[in-house]
Amino acid sequence: MRIAKKKLSVVASFEAVADANAELASNAPPADAFDRHEIADISIARQSREFAGKFQAIFDQASDAIITILPDGKIDTLNQAAEELTGFMRDELVGQAFQSLVPIPAKHHVPDRTRPLTLDILSKPGTYEEMAIVRKDGFVRLVDVSVRQVQSGKDLLSLALIRDVTEKKMMERELITKHGELRNAYFQLEKNNAELKSMQETLVQAGKMAALGELAAGIAHELNQPLQGIRGYAQELESILGGQTEGAPDGPTSAALKEIISNVDKMKSIIGYLRTFIRKSTEDHEFTDVHGRIEEAFKMLARQFAARGIVVHRKYEQNLPAIYGNPLQIEQVFINLATNARDAIEQTGRGSGNIWVTTRPHGDFVEIDFRDDGAGMDARTKAKAFNPFFTTKEVGKGMGLGLSLSYGMISKLHGSIVVESEIGRGAQFRIRLPKDFRELA
Repeated sequence: MRIAKKKLSVVASFEAVADANAELASNAPPADAFDRHEIADISIARQSREFAGKFQAIFDQASDAIITILPDGKIDTLNQAAEELTGFMRDELVGQAFQSLVPIPAKHHVPDRTRPLTLDILSKPGTYEEMAIVRKDGFVRLVDVSVRQVQSGKDLLSLALIRDVTEKKMMERELITKHGELRNAYFQLEKNNAELKSMQETLVQAGKMAALGELAAGIAHELNQPLQGIRGYAQELESILGGQTEGAPDGPTSAALKEIISNVDKMKSIIGYLRTFIRKSTEDHEFTDVHGRIEEAFKMLARQFAARGIVVHRKYEQNLPAIYGNPLQIEQVFINLATNARDAIEQTGRGSGNIWVTTRPHGDFVEIDFRDDGAGMDARTKAKAFNPFFTTKEVGKGMGLGLSLSYGMISKLHGSIVVESEIGRGAQFRIRLPKDFRELA
């Protein structure tokens, strides 16, 4: 009886289990549903791995360096081009501060017009040119950088696309340098051409001077005889008039004859100087009164000055030292300056003008200022004033030799002559002559 009850109990238990299994089986999804979900998950994982592999390949094969930086300034990752650019391996930079790539001006040479690539720049999206980074070996490279902000999960990454432009910039700067050198060479060539042209013109003028010298030598020889005739007749006339007008030998006629004889003697001296100049012979020097030479020059031009309304203002230094030189040459300098002043005043068309002459001692030198209120000179004319054959006068009114000859005469005495002038404000010539050029060191 007890065995029968036990069997019934076991059967009942099996039935209860069977009922429970049946209920579970009725509520469970079909068996093929598990297979479909598994396949989908595997497919997504495989696609993700393939996409990640493609992305990594593209990332590493990019020609430009790519570096991503975390918000705290540490490097998140970089590609192979960044490794080549910086000289660091990926493991050496990942997790390190970006400051390791920033050059220090005190330590590294940063070219002009170039800024270091700082973390502050990388936090601002944009494009930046001619930035500087430092490699592992300490060399500075010039780069162009394009910065973008990329959201990666909770982090906002700075994505820097960096292109090495060092060689390009070096070539550009070398090209600029070469262009500058070429431009300077062009200007130098133009200057040399101008100098060559000037030398050719000077050579032509030298030929003219040589021809003029030969002509002047002949003219000087031919003029001597008529001048001696004029002097002789003037002296004879003076003697005749002196005999007829006894008691009044110093009348107007006698004074005029003396002036004729004096000017003939001056012309003879000028011709003698011209012949001496041509022969390059030794000149006669003596201690000369500067004021006397100036007055002789003005005396020769007195009537011309009076006809043009020109007034001469003198401010002579008393007890001015005499200078050692050729009296005729010194007088000729003042004649040339006075003649130029006369012509410059005449150009103004005013019908009048002024000449100021000032003398003063200056150490071992004597200074003479010769100023007029004529038309003046522009910068170009002033620069060429002492050049032979340079003249602004009309044809027939000058050969352009006066100032150049004056410059030569003064230079022989180891003196100097400079000019200051402006258009409409006249001209001032300052002459400085040594008391005795033989005593100059």
